[in-house]
Amino acid sequence: MGKSLYLVGIMVVLAALSGVLTVCPAEESQEEKPSGNSKCYVCHPGMKTEELTTSHLEMGVTCDECHGASTAHMHDEMLMTEPDLLFGRSEVPRMCSNPTCHKPGGGRQIYSREDHKNQEAVEAFFQKWKGHMRPNGRSVNAASVCTDCHGTHNISEPINPQSEGEQAAAWIAAFNGRDLSGWKASSSSHWTVKSGRLTATTPENRQGDTIWTGAVYENYLLAVTFRADWPVHAGIWLHGDGSKRGPRIEIFEPTQTSGPKAYTGSVWVPGKGLALANLNGDLIDRESWNTLSVKVEGDKVQVWLNAEEIGSVRVAGPSKGRIGLYIGKPPASKSAELSVREVLVQKLAEPELKTSAS
Repeated sequence: MGKSLYLVGIMVVLAALSGVLTVCPAEESQEEKPSGNSKCYVCHPGMKTEELTTSHLEMGVTCDECHGASTAHMHDEMLMTEPDLLFGRSEVPRMCSNPTCHKPGGGRQIYSREDHKNQEAVEAFFQKWKGHMRPNGRSVNAASVCTDCHGTHNISEPINPQSEGEQAAAWIAAFNGRDLSGWKASSSSHWTVKSGRLTATTPENRQGDTIWTGAVYENYLLAVTFRADWPVHAGIWLHGDGSKRGPRIEIFEPTQTSGPKAYTGSVWVPGKGLALANLNGDLIDRESWNTLSVKVEGDKVQVWLNAEEIGSVRVAGPSKGRIGLYIGKPPASKSAELSVREVLVQKLAEPELKTSAS
């Protein structure tokens, strides 16, 4: 009898522990669940008052409804990992035309001006702004998308989370999306701004063209978002100092027919060739936008392509200089085009000097 009671007692204890184990994770997950957009505001405080964010939040639509949970993005203090879902300008109308959000009428597939409730106000707004630039830096025309008129939902200056005792430096948008302000181009440059993009097309008889930032940088983080008309040979100069140039991050496809093939994200050094080769051709998206992220600290260059680390290398060259966007001679006698929609720079502090002990 005593033995039976002992066994029953053990079973009760195990059952109790089992209940605790099943309850605790649920309680923990409730604590982890963000309140509205609170977790997003840690790095993007400007979204607290941004029109699209606030109007959608009033209807219970939070950031993750459109951009996914984006857990890796939230935990990346360097802000080099993109959210799970991002939408290019051409993708906005179809994304917004969700039957549960903005259902198109008249049998149309895409939500348009005809679907707005106050037609008179919409038409007056359109006539006022047609052909003009909105405060959000976007022009209004017959082909405008939702975000041309509503809000300033492009994250042009993301802020790093606050570290212990100090606020991390801000990301600075080197390209304003409107014109070549802040950039130096030659009189014969083929770099222009079209539809809010820095765009260059190299004619077959030209060897290459570079547009340089007016500002000089030493140690910094860089994020460049681009898309290309493949095949293309382009790149990003990291330290240009007059005729002296540091390394260049390549945007290209392999041309050799044998041996190891190098892809976009490789590091090329003038006079020496590739110092770091990206051997993974699956990282590039040939049909959409890509982001090259670079950390330059002293003579060390670290590269990511679409949030995947390619590697790091130490290279010789100028210790500081301008950042350049380069488009080279097109391969196979084909005119090539490169479009850049975002160039973000964050200055870093001086790297710590190595001691004899280290």
